[in-house]
This record gives sequence, C-alpha cells and structure tokens, in this order.
Amino acid sequence: MSLLSTRWRKLIRDFNAIRGRILMTIAAIGLGIFVVTAITSAWSVLSRELGRNYLDTNPASAMIDVGEVTQAHIDLARAHRDILDVEATSIIKAKVERAPGEWLQILLFVVPDFSSHSISKALPNQGAFPPPSGTILLERIALEFLGFSIGDQINIQTPDGPVSSIAISGTVHDPALAPATQQQSAYGYLTPQTLVALGGDGKLEILKIVVRDAVFDQEKTDAVAIDLASQMRDAGYDIHQLQVPPAGKHPHQGQMNAVMVMFGVFAILALVLSAVLTASMMDGLLAQQVRQIAVMKTIGASSIQITGLYLVAVLLIAMTAVGIAVPLGMYAGFALVDVIASLLNLQIASYQMPPLLIFGLVLAGIGIPLMFALVPIIRASRATIQAALGDYAINRAVTGGSIMRRLPLVDRTMILAVRNAFRRRGRLILSLVLLGTAGAMFIGTLGVQQSFSRVVQAATDKRLHDVNLLLVKPVETDRLLDLIAQGPGVKRVEPWGYAEATIAREDGFTLLRMYPDGGHGALEFRSLPDPEYLSHYSLLAGEIPGVDQDQSILVNQSAHKFLGRPNVGANVYVNVNGMPDTYTLAGVIRQYMMPAKIFATPRRFEKDTGTSGLLNSVHIFAQDRNPDSVDRMLENLQVRLEEAGISVQIAITKRIYAQAIDGHVRILFVLLIIMSILMAVVGLLGLASAQGTSVAERTREFGIMRTIGGSSAVIIRNILAEGLFIGLLSVAVAMVLSLALGAIVGDLIGMLSFGISLPLIVSPMAVLIWVLIVSIGTIVASLVPALRAASLTVRQTLAYI
Repeated sequence: MSLLSTRWRKLIRDFNAIRGRILMTIAAIGLGIFVVTAITSAWSVLSRELGRNYLDTNPASAMIDVGEVTQAHIDLARAHRDILDVEATSIIKAKVERAPGEWLQILLFVVPDFSSHSISKALPNQGAFPPPSGTILLERIALEFLGFSIGDQINIQTPDGPVSSIAISGTVHDPALAPATQQQSAYGYLTPQTLVALGGDGKLEILKIVVRDAVFDQEKTDAVAIDLASQMRDAGYDIHQLQVPPAGKHPHQGQMNAVMVMFGVFAILALVLSAVLTASMMDGLLAQQVRQIAVMKTIGASSIQITGLYLVAVLLIAMTAVGIAVPLGMYAGFALVDVIASLLNLQIASYQMPPLLIFGLVLAGIGIPLMFALVPIIRASRATIQAALGDYAINRAVTGGSIMRRLPLVDRTMILAVRNAFRRRGRLILSLVLLGTAGAMFIGTLGVQQSFSRVVQAATDKRLHDVNLLLVKPVETDRLLDLIAQGPGVKRVEPWGYAEATIAREDGFTLLRMYPDGGHGALEFRSLPDPEYLSHYSLLAGEIPGVDQDQSILVNQSAHKFLGRPNVGANVYVNVNGMPDTYTLAGVIRQYMMPAKIFATPRRFEKDTGTSGLLNSVHIFAQDRNPDSVDRMLENLQVRLEEAGISVQIAITKRIYAQAIDGHVRILFVLLIIMSILMAVVGLLGLASAQGTSVAERTREFGIMRTIGGSSAVIIRNILAEGLFIGLLSVAVAMVLSLALGAIVGDLIGMLSFGISLPLIVSPMAVLIWVLIVSIGTIVASLVPALRAASLTVRQTLAYI
C-alpha cells in the first residue's frame, strides 16, 4: 500500500515538474481531436440539413407541361392511385433590370393561391406573405443578389410584355433552387393576376405532381409520371414536356457530395495526425522517465504497476484534452456549417448531433492516446534496470558524419545538429510523418485550389466570345446578324442555334431530368457554324464532324455522361423539340464548367428544330474586350434589338460567367483553405513537442558541452539548426505525400462536381509558403527550449536525472 501511495505521489510531482510539457501534450492531442470533431460535426449536420431543407419544400416529383392546365387535368391526376398531391403553376423566363441598362434573367414562379401552395413551395421569410395584388416576392438570396430592398420598385419584362415596374412586397426562402449568386439568375413569386399586369397571359401551363411513397424512388417516379402522361395523351390532351428531377436530391447534391467526401478524407488524415502526434508526445514524456523507472524497479515496483501508473497519466491527459477539444470542435464545426449554409442557401433548423457520434468522438479521443501510448509505456516498463540506468541520452554514432565534414559551409555545429536529429530514429520518423502529412495536406490542398483556378481560367479562356445572346423567339437569321454586326463596339457575330434536348424514348415522350430552375440537368442542342470554332477544345475521343456530316454529332463530357457514355461511332437517340431522331456520335470534347451540350451541323439543326432561316442564339465578339466596355456594348445592343422588336431572353458575358463559376466553387476553396490551415497547426505543434522532448532529454549532454567550453550561443545554434534540419527534411516527405493526396482529392472533387478529374498540380508557391512556415515554425518551436538549455549551469545539467 505504501508503494502504491508513493507511485501516485510521484505521478503528481512529475505532473507538476513538467506541467509545461503536460499542457503542450494536452494541447497537441486536443488539437487533433478538435479537427476531427469539427469535421465530423459539420458533416453530421450538413448531411441531414441539406436533405431536410430540400424536402421541406415538398418538391414536385414531376412537372408535366400541358400547355394550359384545366380542371380536367387536375381531376385526372388526382384520380391516379399513386399520386399524392397535384398543383398547377407556370414558370416564366423573364428579365429584370439590376442597374440602368443591366438586365439579368429572372424566373417567375406563378402561384395561383399562396395560402394553399403546397408543392415545391417557397417558405415565408420577410415582409408580406401572401404578396398583395400587383406585387412580387423575391427569393431572399435573389433580393441581395439584385441589390434591392423590400418596398423597392423593380423593372421586369416578360417575353410578350413591355417593361413594367412592380413593387417588392417581401422575400421567401426556396432551398430547392440553387442560390441566385451561383445561377446569376433571380427568382420571383407572384399570382396569375400580377403576371397579367406584367403583360403575361396568366394561364397556368404546368401540372406538378407528388408521387406517393416515392421520395427517393426514381424508378417509381418515372413510371407514374409516364403513366399519367399516357392517360392524358389517350384522353386527347397535348403533352409538351415531362420534367422529372432526380428523386429526393437537391440541385447541388453533387457539390455537397464533393464536400462530404472531402470532409471524410480530411477527417481520416486528421485522425492519423492525432494518433501520430499522441505517439510522439508520449514517447517524449517517457523518454524523461527512463532513469526514474529504473529507480522504481530497484525498490520493487513491477512492470504491471509501472504500466498502470503511466496509463493513468495518459488517461488523465486524454480526458482533459477531450473535455476541452470536443466542445470547441463542435462549436467550430457549427461555424463551418453556417459558412456552407450561407453559400448553399440553407436554413439550419437544428445543430443537434447524434449522441452516438459524440460518444464515438469522446471514445476516440481517449482511446487513441491510450492505444498509441501503450507501446512506448510497455517498452519502457519492461526495460532492465541496467539498460535504463545506462541511458544518458548522449549522441550515438550516425552514419554520414564523415561525408558532411567534406561539404562546404558545414561546420561542427551543423554536423552535431544532424547527428542529434538521427539519434532517436523512431522519434524522427514520427516527427517526419506528422509534419510531412500536415505539409502534404497544405501543399496538396493548395495545389487542388490552384488546379480549380486553372480550370476556371481555362474555361473562361476557351470561351472566346464575349457575349452569349439567347432570344425569346427565333427571328430571321440574316436580319438578326446584320442588326448585331452593325451595333457599336461589335467586332464579329457567330450564329449558334439553341434548343432543349433529351434522350429519346420509345413512348415518344420528352422526359427531362431537369430541376425547376431550368439549368441543372438540362441538355442543350446547339448548331455548330464551323468545326474550327471548337478546335481549341481538347478532344477526349473521336473527332469534330465536318460541315457536311449531318448525321454526326459532337458532345462535351457532360453530355457524354448524360447519354450513358456511348462509344464513338455508336448511334445516339435524342429528342429535340419533341421530335426523336438518331445520330452518330463522332467525338467528345472537354468543356469545363459547361452544361451538357450536343453540337450538330447548322443544316441538321434547322431540320430537327424546324427553324430553317431562323436564329435564336448568337455569340458576339467585342472590339474592346474590357469587361466594362463589353457591358456598354451589350447595353446598346439590347436597346437596338428591343427597338427592332426583338426580345432578348438572356445575355451572358464573361463577367457573369466567371461570377457563376465562382459561386459554384467558392465553397470548395473555403473548405480547402480552412482544412489546410488546421492541419498546418497540428503539424507544427507536433514539431514543437518533439523539439521540447529532444532538448529535455539531452540536458546532461549540454552540461558536458559546457565543461569543454561550449557557449550559450553554440547551444542555441545547435538546437535551432537541429529543428530547422528536421523541418526542411519533412518538406521532402510532404512533397511526395502531396502528390498522392492531391491526386485523390482532385479526382474525387473533379468527378463529383464536373465529371472529369482535376489536373494534378504541385504549386511552387504552396511549397515555398510551406517552407517558410516550417522554417519559422521550427525556429519558434526550438527557441524556447534552446534558451532554457542555454541558461542552465554546469551544476544543474550534471545533477539532472
């Protein structure tokens, strides 16, 4: 009993004597658990809230465009046994004036009765709800995007109406749509009567249905939508189009999947870093206890008692770290949730985490340090008394010293520093793994970020034209081209026809896997005026068809995936404007950040769309390509077209295009930067711990150096050089590991977001920044123990046990 009491008193005295290192150990272990907790808590909340936000709108399982919804359409749908709910609506593509002369697209969702609005519903946010007659509601992000306030008057022009002024009476939250900033398109909600006041006809064209018990069942949803459409067609009704979005999936589910995968990768790496850091810290603490363990054995302590003593010490340290890190990590994770929620227009209803997940985090925070500390504890407790008392922590011979002596600018201090670094090879390996992994995450993630930037820049550069203009209705080709070509500031204009397409079905229906915003899931059918116009894009397979190859089509990689990845030369069945036809796939090109597109010859395009001699879309090249000059050219051009009776549906400049791209990838940039910074902090803290341990166990060595004339400056220089050498050596490890990490993360994010792996890039700037971080970090980490060692007297160092 006396021995047991002595052991616990020793433990308390040890903790008090090295309280600084104990606090550092708690901080190091806590930081690793903090990172893991932050990532997993954010993942837990976001994965739940994204689905909840989307499903809270009661999204339509399908939308059937019948031209004009009648009570007979509604009755037929309600009579279907697999249809739970039915509602009529219209979605109008109009224009809104954000600033004088600056027009953007706005989607107008027509709601016949806001009080009974139940399918794909917009949730009240601020201001009046329902909107008073003659007013409009804007989606909350759209209000900010346009730069207006509730109560302001805005100018809107519907396809068949004049420019009309209307008051904003309030805002709604519609999480089923991509944020306005990402689509560069606003969203408005109004009644049929208000639409009539804006110049529209007020009729409801679309029938929205909710399929019973099929929230996530795509097969059943498709079958019910097709069955209802067939019944309507058999009853003599026209079916213009079927829109069936992916069942139960938010428009940016792929983007969120990329975020979730990235969370998982970083959580695993953070857990590995935490484990390595724990092992390094425990090894360092036990290194100072070797001779004390020998003394304890001499007076009768058993290996089991010694093991239990130090396991209790580790347990106390781990429990303290977990008690601090888990709550702080959850708080940080929730802050990260808020950042992502603002980017994806989500409303977080609850930050609650599953109790089992919290228990797992606590268990991991305590269990991992115990598991990784067990090996060095058992090794130390089983060491013989003779071996333990013979450990003086003095340098052992290291191969390579004679080689270093022959190198220029290498003195004895540098040689000694290198020898010291290799003296404890196990600890050196742990330090290199720890700091190298952190460096790999930093270099790799910044490389992925740079790869993203290059993709964005490449996508912008490949877009050779300055403006993509889409008209509400086709007009005579020659007339349109002449009007635009004679406009001020216009250098050249190219005719590019546009139509919506989908995969042809045997039943003759046009089924679009498209969301209500009209962008996500769309398949574009484009005329290709000249094969040379796409020759600057990379060919992934096949070739660009010639002007006389009317049977052949060219697709980008998104359309290739949309069509089921057919082989070059295979027949492809596509429905364009309700008319199915067969095409031969000639080639596949790479177009980053572009919707799915099919390119056909102008002759084939006019034939399949029935627009012979007509044109609805052009690419415009400006004389002055400065963004402000392009905006002025476009403003004058739109006025010119309106005066000629030609209504523009949407005009996309390079500036708008870049802003839309930025809105899609900003969330990934934010996460990559946050994660890389956290990992850098973990790695540097581990290095600081290793340096402190190395200095502490070499106290007697410093005393010997003092007795043979070593000055304080020599000791400080030796310690700083050792830390710097380890840090720079870790950079090489980091660069090698960053290749694998960058490839994995780039592949996951690229495939989930864009359908193509991101190119692997090692950023020289990231390497340089990491070298600076490591250099400064190692000097700072080594300076405090170096100054402490330099201040010790010979008597103090030789008295060290």
